[in-house]
Amino acid sequence: MAINILLTDTSSPLGIGLRNKFESTIFRFVAEHPAELSWRDESQVREYLAEIKPHLVLNTTGWGEGAAIKPDLLADGAECLGRCLAGSSVSVLHLSSYRVFHGEGKVSHTEVDVPKAASDLSKAFAQAESAILGALESSLVLRSSWVLSTEGGSLLARLLADFDAGRSTVISEHWRGTPVMVNDVVRAVYAVTQQIIYGANNWGVMHFGSSDVCSESVFAHKVQDMVQAETGRLLRLEDIETETDNSAVLEVRRLRDCFGLQPRSWRQGLRPAVRRWLEQRSLLAEADATLVEND
Repeated sequence: MAINILLTDTSSPLGIGLRNKFESTIFRFVAEHPAELSWRDESQVREYLAEIKPHLVLNTTGWGEGAAIKPDLLADGAECLGRCLAGSSVSVLHLSSYRVFHGEGKVSHTEVDVPKAASDLSKAFAQAESAILGALESSLVLRSSWVLSTEGGSLLARLLADFDAGRSTVISEHWRGTPVMVNDVVRAVYAVTQQIIYGANNWGVMHFGSSDVCSESVFAHKVQDMVQAETGRLLRLEDIETETDNSAVLEVRRLRDCFGLQPRSWRQGLRPAVRRWLEQRSLLAEADATLVEND
């Protein structure tokens, strides 16, 4: 029997990465949808699900980093999907975020911590989680710490875009996270999906992040060092005083215990990603660029 996997949205770097990863699998993977399809429209979604007949849905609707998040679509899409799949045998892996804990005031968060959403954005993430978990027994909510990509709205993308434009990037020493590259999240989702398809029965909330903690400032200064080494130019940073209630530090014990996924350091994969971005924009130092051409 063919296994059908449905990815709801590919507009974010994560969605694009998931589509590229899963399209090479033996499963039927559906990521291209009719232009008129609205994930808020229950009748449309019911009809589409009946056509696709998915065994597993990867829900990334409205998900993103920074300004790329679509809060209303995130919450409405999850509620619509939950209503349409309630009572079915379809499994859902829903992408969420540390943002459900905004305003919590804790240093780190475990999977059993109850979200205390204080902002409109954190409420949207929490609402989307509740909609999926409340409607489906076979549902897994995967919360991530900062997800880093050279495009979109992540901290890394913001640093590089400001560097390219000659602007300073505002950062905080107090905002801390366990950041992961978007490719690491893609690999994690792929590994979890494979195990679900072959019978894993682990549901509920799980966290994903790196093995070590850093502040925005520590991360930004690391990128600053990389950019200066590659270009000879300075990435300008501006430290600001902030409250300490915006922790993105997630403990990942449950994901490791249930699916065997080991967290990596956030430093792994960072330099190649930064270098590719600089090379694509012809920002590498002239001497270094010559070496690249001769490789």
